[in-house]
Amino acid sequence: MAFQLTPSLLVNIPIFLLAASLAGYGGVLYLREGRRQEVLAFATLMTATALWQLADVLRRLFTDLSPTVWVLHLTLVVLIPLFTWSLVWFALAYTDSSQRRIRVVWGLFFAHVLVIGTMTALNPEFLQTVDGIVYQGPMTVLNVTFERWTVLDRTFTTAETIRNLYHHVIWVVSGAILVQYTLRKRADVAAGQVASLVVGIGTPIVVRRLMSVGVLPLVLPLTDVAFGVLAVCLAVAVFRYRMLDLAAVGRQEFVEGMDDLLVFQNDENEIVYSNPRAREVFEAGEGWRRMDESNFFAPYYDRIEAARGNETTRYNTIELDDASRYFNVKRTTIRTRAGDIGGQVTTFRDVTELEKTNQRLDQFASMVSHDLRTPLNNAVVQTNRLAQDQSDERVEALQEALDRMESMIDDMLRLARAGAEIETSEECSLGELAEEVWGTVETSGVELDCHVEDTTIEADPVRLFQVLENLFRNALDHNDSPLTVQVGTLDERGELASADESVGFFIEDDGRGIPEDQRDVILEHGYTTNRDGSGYGLSIVRHIVDAHDWEIQVTDGTDGGTRFEISGIEAR
Repeated sequence: MAFQLTPSLLVNIPIFLLAASLAGYGGVLYLREGRRQEVLAFATLMTATALWQLADVLRRLFTDLSPTVWVLHLTLVVLIPLFTWSLVWFALAYTDSSQRRIRVVWGLFFAHVLVIGTMTALNPEFLQTVDGIVYQGPMTVLNVTFERWTVLDRTFTTAETIRNLYHHVIWVVSGAILVQYTLRKRADVAAGQVASLVVGIGTPIVVRRLMSVGVLPLVLPLTDVAFGVLAVCLAVAVFRYRMLDLAAVGRQEFVEGMDDLLVFQNDENEIVYSNPRAREVFEAGEGWRRMDESNFFAPYYDRIEAARGNETTRYNTIELDDASRYFNVKRTTIRTRAGDIGGQVTTFRDVTELEKTNQRLDQFASMVSHDLRTPLNNAVVQTNRLAQDQSDERVEALQEALDRMESMIDDMLRLARAGAEIETSEECSLGELAEEVWGTVETSGVELDCHVEDTTIEADPVRLFQVLENLFRNALDHNDSPLTVQVGTLDERGELASADESVGFFIEDDGRGIPEDQRDVILEHGYTTNRDGSGYGLSIVRHIVDAHDWEIQVTDGTDGGTRFEISGIEAR
């Protein structure tokens, strides 16, 4: 079998290599990043393009008639249909169409191959009549002279003309699916990406139609050039506009109606997507796409950046001055399966009403703290004077009631402030603070066993003081003497955890314990088993723990009492 070199190979081979490279890239992306269907469809489309070009390379390499005709039939029966229906699959997958439609596409592909293959097997000249081989040349391309080479002398049949028109209609429909969707969602899809797809798909259609009507000569490899344009355009869409790095266009629908603000940035901190609500709030103009995030978020960028912090995921609240609106800000780093950073998504949840409610609660707490304390203090003073002149059971009951009211006001204020954001935190020595708190409570007949040694945690010292105080008082109020209250680290090692671990501590007693069916409710607001209690103490503990992003659990103590475990604290 003889081989030859032709000028067309200068077109076929580079296009084959480009399409094969894109197919390989799509395959790797599919395996590494979530097996998304639009990526697999893209890889299949590029594989079909590469195989088509490889078949053209082989057909032009052969000089014998038989293998050339065999490769031609393979192209007409299998490779062109594979390209056509892969293009349909890509258009449907990219716009997030249903799986049922995609299954129909592959059913049509196999039916197409079966029908055309059967007709060609029965009549090899069903699509094209091959009259033999003709010689062409000489020709000089890029200073390379090709003396003579052979090409097939062939004539299109009516069936081939119909088949060509049929494929072109399908290509147009596939392009229309993308274009129509883009026109509906034009604010969310990069114009350059769409232009690349339209030009890439449209060029082979135009060229082949002009060739079929005789406007362009068949002897030139114009079809191959057209598919080169397609491959280049898809490469631009993939690498310049990162088409396959983003979710399918159709999946953006569910975020467009969100009241929350949603912004995607790539790994170069350029905006690649933002929902309409975000563009409205930040007053983004037409040129928002690929804008640097500092310009997109201006004039609130510094405030947003400070709220997002350096953590992978973090919540904070910011205020937008112009409309007195408040948003919780959360940034999440997007990573590929290989661990590479692919960008960030920043969400803004509107908490304006919640913030206003919190402000009203603060005003209420202030009113309780000042306006109620004044008449209460007057009542206490007058009652104490009355007790000096006339001390009996009624006066003592009145004093106890006033003391209880004062205690309840204190607890209410602590509860109102317990869940507020932690504004200041510092390194606190758990052992030293526990000893300090223990000295402020009535501990007659009770012993503190503290073995946390030099454990240091990051916390608001005032609120951590309240946690320890309330847990100590809970143990004292619900148990009889003698009693031992123990403080220790969760792993009971009595030493600092390593830098990549979380550390916790526990407070337990050896009293009578808490029934298991009550452990889920004792931390709730207002729950108490003591008729003189307010039910606020453990609720305050839970709110302070939540404000620090810690966790609290109630379980059995080592010696049968009650154990409170506080965990999720970063080691220091």
